[in-house]
Amino acid sequence: MTYDEWFALYLTLYKRKIKPKTRESYARLQGLLAPILGALDLAAINPDHIQTALLAVEDQAGSRQAQLAYTLLRASLARAVRSGHLAINPADAVDKPQHETKPGRAISGEDWAALRPVIASDLAFALLGLAGLRRGEALGLHWGDVDLRAGVLHVRRALVRVNHQLIEQDTKSKAGERDVPIAPELLTLLRARYRFAPDRRVIGCSPETLARRWRVAQLEAGVSQPYRLHDLRHTYATRLVLAGCNLRVLQYMIGHSSFELTANTYTHVSAADAITEYKRVAGFLH
Repeated sequence: MTYDEWFALYLTLYKRKIKPKTRESYARLQGLLAPILGALDLAAINPDHIQTALLAVEDQAGSRQAQLAYTLLRASLARAVRSGHLAINPADAVDKPQHETKPGRAISGEDWAALRPVIASDLAFALLGLAGLRRGEALGLHWGDVDLRAGVLHVRRALVRVNHQLIEQDTKSKAGERDVPIAPELLTLLRARYRFAPDRRVIGCSPETLARRWRVAQLEAGVSQPYRLHDLRHTYATRLVLAGCNLRVLQYMIGHSSFELTANTYTHVSAADAITEYKRVAGFLH
């Protein structure tokens, strides 16, 4: 059995319930590994083969894709061991490729002063920056998910592009399915644009169009170092932490299954934030 044959079997038997977007990602990574590993007999694959394949992935697609390829490869080979096709997992002898993650940025200072009116006047941006939704969650939100009376958004799905087609799928994880409180500024926008059409999407554009709109909005606002669209979500989390929000509550509100991910990745404190917060609490130290 070749690695290509095993991987196809692995997806068929053990990964039947993965989301379409994840399946597309697996296929892309397998395509990057296949030129070196695909035709090899499964039992003949050794650590040198794997290292060579991962270096080729990094050269072609970058260090992050090499990391993802390593994780997928190691998992598929671990399943082959458990299924009795291999005695040991050769990927265990290979180090995970190094990748320096580019940290998210929370909008603050002059940039926040310039962009807050933009965010507060655009429903799509407000869903990310004032409710912490992911891009796909904001685009997948239906009017039937908007409960103005209770003041919550029922996040239940995401809009993603798979094989060049836009489809709706479940949230990124089970924790992503949540009810998010609606901030006052966001509530004003939603009330002004509310439509009694439960199955109609609140934001009628594609992920690419929304990202382009955000780039243009920043240029028009005079922001010199543009933020990613996802940084709106970082900003939401960071501002709530600085306001004293309980991290466990924040974990729920932004849809994380891991408390550590919430604490370490989605909250950013600058020196100016530290000074402001210290002044607020300094009296309690004496």
